Amino acid sequence: MRETSRVCYVCGRGHNPIVITEAPLEERFGLPVLPAQAYELAACRDCGTLYVDCDVTDEYLAGLYRNESIEWQKAFMEKGGVAEAIGNSRLPEFRAHWHEMKALRSVARGDALLDLGCQTGEFGAIAMADGVAPNGIELSPDYAQQARTAWGASSTVLSEPLGDATLGGRTFQFISAFETLEHMTDPRTCLKRLRKRIATDGVLALSVPSTHYFWLKFKLLRELRARPRLFVRLLGRRAALYSSQILPHTHLYNFTPRSVELLLQQAGFKTVVVRAVGWTGRSRFLETVCNTIMALSGRRIGMAPSVFAVARPA
Repeated sequence: MRETSRVCYVCGRGHNPIVITEAPLEERFGLPVLPAQAYELAACRDCGTLYVDCDVTDEYLAGLYRNESIEWQKAFMEKGGVAEAIGNSRLPEFRAHWHEMKALRSVARGDALLDLGCQTGEFGAIAMADGVAPNGIELSPDYAQQARTAWGASSTVLSEPLGDATLGGRTFQFISAFETLEHMTDPRTCLKRLRKRIATDGVLALSVPSTHYFWLKFKLLRELRARPRLFVRLLGRRAALYSSQILPHTHLYNFTPRSVELLLQQAGFKTVVVRAVGWTGRSRFLETVCNTIMALSGRRIGMAPSVFAVARPA
């Protein structure tokens, strides 16, 4: 099996195998989602992180994400046979995340939230209902304006990357970053910047795509593809968008519970909660099954769409 010379971003392990190679790449606004000929993922032999073998930059990615808009998202979802917008479909998940954050730190008068990658403001609106002032960072100006409208004039929503001087040194009692870090080339630096923005008694919550779930689903669908007459309904939802790919590929990383904890530790946080999330509707019971597996495996295996973690400043 071919190996990459690119070391694992999280733990630094080298000589990791390339486990997925697919082409052509998905395109957005006339550009491929990565400046490469194919989507190649390496699997870290130590911490389990899946990472792209590509010299992509945040500037390249920002050029794509800034062009996203409500109208684009609607057309994109309809083309793929998905009726519901991304933000609305995740409301039950967001409510569960907020409940977990509040369980670790009670809401007090004057508390503020910073939601990194806030999209159109759904999570911030949930926090706002409990009296927390939401603020956000969202690269898409259109999404940012939607969040700004939903939250009101007292909230700050920036359509720019998080930098050292962003938000003028403000601190926040609650910080969230849901399905965001996997779109950045350097999530560790981002978390370090968030560490400087969190109150001493603050709570940070994040979710990222799961290595174990992605890898299992990829291998399963690869096998099912050889039998299209039997399983066409399973693959049909994405067929219009990904007729030449097994799965949509837009992430730079997929994480394990172990790599999430390592990343948080490197950035100055102490993990309080880590569990598998992402099952919805009738499949929700699988979340309990997945977290039982995590407990029995010593929190090494997260067999659900995402890994969710809550942390405090170390």
